[in-house]
Amino acid sequence: MGMLAAVEMWVKRDHDAEWKQWESWLDHIATSVKRVNGVTTKVNQPNEGLSNRTPALQIMWDGAKLGITGQEVGKLLLDNDPRIVVAGSSGARGGSMASSVSVVPYQMSAGDEKVVADRIYALLSKPPKIDPPPATPEGQPVSIAGQWELHLEFVRGSVNHALVLEQDGGKLIGTHHGEFASGDLTGTVAANTVRFQSGYGTEGTRVSYQFTGKAEGAKMSGIVALGEYGEARWTAERHQYRTGGRRG
Repeated sequence: MGMLAAVEMWVKRDHDAEWKQWESWLDHIATSVKRVNGVTTKVNQPNEGLSNRTPALQIMWDGAKLGITGQEVGKLLLDNDPRIVVAGSSGARGGSMASSVSVVPYQMSAGDEKVVADRIYALLSKPPKIDPPPATPEGQPVSIAGQWELHLEFVRGSVNHALVLEQDGGKLIGTHHGEFASGDLTGTVAANTVRFQSGYGTEGTRVSYQFTGKAEGAKMSGIVALGEYGEARWTAERHQYRTGGRRG
């Protein structure tokens, strides 16, 4: 019955009017944030397909000049009230640092565009003081090669995944196995600090993960950034192989 109701609502919706409304909301946000010197915007149209059919506003700036990165903007928007979820990205620190956030309107209601516009403009025009990231720890990289049982804890709910890691000194490659799909991962290990990123396509969209954390013996834990889906806590335990056989 729920699926039938969803199909009936989809058929009855005025999709052209809805699309124009979304674009007007994005235009309002773009007009507001472009008042900050150096900020530019563009609207990205969706790829062909059935899922996530929505335009997306990409807001871009030089993070080194403005003093705030896309990831920092995304975290500040997520951690305050009301919570605003955007996808944020940042280039390497030092010199020019390309930063951006992406806003999608399909879960917004009328009036939300004003809140989003005001919050992003405030962060870009007067960035708060942000502590610099911790220095890369020194020391021999811990060994984390092998298979790991990964647990992700969201604001609501949790899920179990798996990691298969290969390590060459401080460099990581491997595979991230989700519930229904898998993708390659790359990352680094410095002393007991681990950082790696992965992503894979699922249900018509692409999910990306950016893991940071610490390794202690047969366990790891930390925070994973999920782009427009916010953050989650993660823990991992080294897979324990059980051997044995039947006796005749």
